[in-house]
Amino acid sequence: MSGLIIFLFLLLIWVFALYIFRNKENDSFSLWGPILMWKTEKGKKFIERVARKEKFWKRYADFGIALSITFMFATFALIIYNVYLSFKISPENAPSPQMMIGLPGINPVIPVGYGILALAVAIIIHEFSHGILAMVGKIKVNALGLIFLIVPIGAFVEPDEEELEKVSRRKRSRVFAAGPTSNMILAFICALLFSSVMTGVISPKVDGAMINGEAENSPFNIAGVKSWSVITSFNGEEIKGVDDYKNAIEYMEPGKEYNATIFYEGKSSNISVIGGLVIAEVVKDYPASSAGLKKGDVLYKISINGTDTEITSSKIFSQVMNRTKAGEEIEVGYYRYRNGKFENQTVMVTLADKYDYYQKYNPRENKEEYRGKGFMGMSTIPMGITTVSMDYYIQKLAHPLSDMKSFFFYIALPFLGFSPFPKAFTSIFTTPIPPSIFWPLANAFYWLFWLNFAIGTFNVLPAIPLDGGYIFKDGIGFVTQRIRKKWDKEKVEEVSSTITTIFSVIVLLAIMSMLIVPRLRALL
Repeated sequence: MSGLIIFLFLLLIWVFALYIFRNKENDSFSLWGPILMWKTEKGKKFIERVARKEKFWKRYADFGIALSITFMFATFALIIYNVYLSFKISPENAPSPQMMIGLPGINPVIPVGYGILALAVAIIIHEFSHGILAMVGKIKVNALGLIFLIVPIGAFVEPDEEELEKVSRRKRSRVFAAGPTSNMILAFICALLFSSVMTGVISPKVDGAMINGEAENSPFNIAGVKSWSVITSFNGEEIKGVDDYKNAIEYMEPGKEYNATIFYEGKSSNISVIGGLVIAEVVKDYPASSAGLKKGDVLYKISINGTDTEITSSKIFSQVMNRTKAGEEIEVGYYRYRNGKFENQTVMVTLADKYDYYQKYNPRENKEEYRGKGFMGMSTIPMGITTVSMDYYIQKLAHPLSDMKSFFFYIALPFLGFSPFPKAFTSIFTTPIPPSIFWPLANAFYWLFWLNFAIGTFNVLPAIPLDGGYIFKDGIGFVTQRIRKKWDKEKVEEVSSTITTIFSVIVLLAIMSMLIVPRLRALL
């Protein structure tokens, strides 16, 4: 509540400030809705001093052109791939318009505090880099300025557009490449500090198996166990790692109560859970769903033609299902939590064809041996929880470039609920300095990486008015002039502008398709 009061107080001051500035707009101050823009001559001398090392900055910008072109192709290819995915994913999994906007307070995955800090740094670095290379190229800088929305959210540098048009393509591309290059280099530095320094000095407080996911209404869920808990003992056996846990739950007796010790947020507690293979997901309109089976149900038997098989593990379940046929009716016994206890129930299930399901939803993984096999349309997890080793996430965070999966995991931390890191997760690890300092610092480094990387890679897309669009246009002009040496400057300009416009439209349509296509498919 106190945070909301502070925000409302700042908002009230901001509205009052806007009212004052509305009546005092001039060349220095101007309003764009709730955004205040301040233009100034201050800062030019600082940029001039930094720009004196011309040789360094020219090499820096030449490297930036190459870097920008590399990421231009990579980011463009990724966007086109996402267009392909938009024809595959369900409307529920499609990104919302808010998720496509990288602004704190609008995008739900970007925390306001860290987001404002990282965004302000990213924009200032970006714009000042443009200004430095403009001065290196002897291009006049008309003005500098800050952009405010309650707090400073960015900066800008205005090179003289007429002079920018007159200089060589290389000088112009240096100016445009400088911004995203600086963002990507800062992103790399922050990622290095976050991965090598921050994650390299933390260690688990206890040994055990870390719970990183659980099925709703499963035994552990009913017992009040949450993600980021650590299983330190099970059925009287000490658990020092994931292998110990897997061995302890192998071939459990379904429905039997087992004792476990759980470490969560710095405290240990003892719980009692029933054993068994738990339903984690149920596919809508498939046999399990139609028969009334739900997430959290604990399987204990499957009966085929009157012969019962006790379901003690995932292996036994798979063996039983491989003996079934599409269209066959089987009896499924399960425990369901109801009225404060797990009750024993049975249901008859008429099986679908496993091959048909995979052909419809996952054709790449389909196999001829699936044809005619029985299929219930559900996934299962032992005990209804997934576990990883205590150093699983530390290794992923410390080595994001070890493989593509680790890299995309690293990029996707905000979408996975990892940034800012939840208290339950951070409380598992010891830190060299107080956690109240260490984890905010780690979060700040990560968000400085994330938003700088996002701004840098997005800005190199071959679409005007992005920096990459102008670099692309000059590149097309250079190539066209080399191929068509007899064409005059106007003709080369016309061709490069046309091609750049086409790519700009493609990029815009590609981004829009990620939002629209999945939702249109749902209506058809």
